Amino acid sequence: MEYTEIEHKLYEILDGKYYIIYNNQEYVSVPNTISEKNRAGILYNQVLEDIKYDSMITWDQAKIISERLGFWTSKDEESLKYLNDMLDNLKLELFLNHTDPTRVKKLKKQLKSLKHGINKSNDNKYSMYAHTKEHYASVVKRDFLIGLSIRDKNNQVVMLPEDFWFYNNPMIEIFSNRIMSQNISVDHVREIARSEPWRSMWLAQKSTVFQNSAFEWTDNQRLLVSFSRMYDNVYESAECPSDSVIKDDDMLDGWFLKQKKEREERQKEKSLEDKFGKFKQKDGQELFIMAGKNDVQDVYNMNDMKSRNIIKSRNKQIDEHKEVKHAHLKDVQMDLHMQATQELRENMRNRR
Repeated sequence: MEYTEIEHKLYEILDGKYYIIYNNQEYVSVPNTISEKNRAGILYNQVLEDIKYDSMITWDQAKIISERLGFWTSKDEESLKYLNDMLDNLKLELFLNHTDPTRVKKLKKQLKSLKHGINKSNDNKYSMYAHTKEHYASVVKRDFLIGLSIRDKNNQVVMLPEDFWFYNNPMIEIFSNRIMSQNISVDHVREIARSEPWRSMWLAQKSTVFQNSAFEWTDNQRLLVSFSRMYDNVYESAECPSDSVIKDDDMLDGWFLKQKKEREERQKEKSLEDKFGKFKQKDGQELFIMAGKNDVQDVYNMNDMKSRNIIKSRNKQIDEHKEVKHAHLKDVQMDLHMQATQELRENMRNRR
């Protein structure tokens, strides 16, 4: 976004209000109070109770119907999980290759296509949600909150809670449309959080950035603060990435994934040390550890990718020949060949 657009969206978030003109008068929707949110939650549950025996289906029933009709099956759910895992892998790969423009361009293209596929899958997954009791109750809850938030030019409430079911005024729908049209995406909130003029404001007054309680912040205000703290952690990290990575959401996500992976590996290594004691591998030799049946996978996970490939190669060779002597294993023969070649080179140098 351009600076002017960032600035405009920032002040929309900070203000937290929405404005309309109705019958030549200005009305404003203000952020809801804790009490109003609580009453809206109570209303939601009351609505669900009132329509308990209605012919409208529940979300759980909708999921069963989707499975039977093939709209969204357990296989589709597995595929979506696979796509999300693939998304993480691509983001990690993007960060690891962020200095290679050609590779970055290719990965960006793959990410765009993958995100489109994930969005389409989510649309299919929730295609029947609009026909459920939960959706109906959530719409009532939304309208109730909007109605309680509306103020006239004198800052007077236009709808009391007890009048909700009798309030026949199009302003709720008008405000609902306005709120949807001014929706700020998570990606945009994230960009605002790392950009000026917000970044300077945040650093100068982060503890009291909003006067009211955090419980009364709008969703966008909470997101803005959360992302701001996230970027604080990034900048304060001992392994802080470059500005080009920080400004790219996918690359920075890849950096977070790398940090998470390294942290999990350290935790796993410590856990294994607690189980089997501290060990040290010398000269690249194999290390044998006595372990119980339940610890086999943990011990296997101690191997790096190269070692795991060697294990797979040996297992395949043994499966093919039933019995193979250690000296005849392909990786061992390769190591012996490389060792002999190295010794031959050393002897040639010494003769000179």
